[in-house]
Amino acid sequence: MIDVLVVDDEKHVRNLLVRMISTAYECNPVEAENVETALKLCDRYKFDLITTDIKFENDENLDGIEFIKRLRGIFTPVLIISAFATPENIAEVCKYAPVDYLAKPFTQDELRRKIKDLLDYKKESFERYLREAEGLIHSNFPGDLDKAEQIVRTMFSLMPSSPIPHYLMAEILEKRGNSELAERHRNAAKALDINMKGYRKGDELESD
Repeated sequence: MIDVLVVDDEKHVRNLLVRMISTAYECNPVEAENVETALKLCDRYKFDLITTDIKFENDENLDGIEFIKRLRGIFTPVLIISAFATPENIAEVCKYAPVDYLAKPFTQDELRRKIKDLLDYKKESFERYLREAEGLIHSNFPGDLDKAEQIVRTMFSLMPSSPIPHYLMAEILEKRGNSELAERHRNAAKALDINMKGYRKGDELESD
């Protein structure tokens, strides 16, 4: 199950995207007709993927480019679906989030491939951060725990429903002597760990 936000000011386009994405993946996409609504939804919920148009007829200031810029720090993959995007647009927003582009009109297969590529990129990034954090947590060099904490916070943004960042944060806090807060993170991890697998250094990640 993935959580998807579909942002487009044309209702028939939103309906089409919701239908196509729901056919390709197990999900019930959330819809937003403008950037302002989309930003409010992003404040309230964590999404695994966002699709957005570039141009919004009723708002010249809040277009798709500005929307992606305001997502900075969230690290949610974004698929721009538009007839108006340019290479300059894509280059401008790539530094804010994992971004790909799909031109209108498009096919079901094209949409599915783009989404798969973005979700795979997200998982690969999470795995890379996991291995970096593990190394830093088990290092004895000064400052490495601080570096590990920053990486784990990024992991929270990448996969907010994963128990692994909570397990890692608990390890960091234990090493700092904060057992009470460490236990809170362990409890949060157990609540998210529906298969009750726990976590050990070097474990392979399962796909969503």
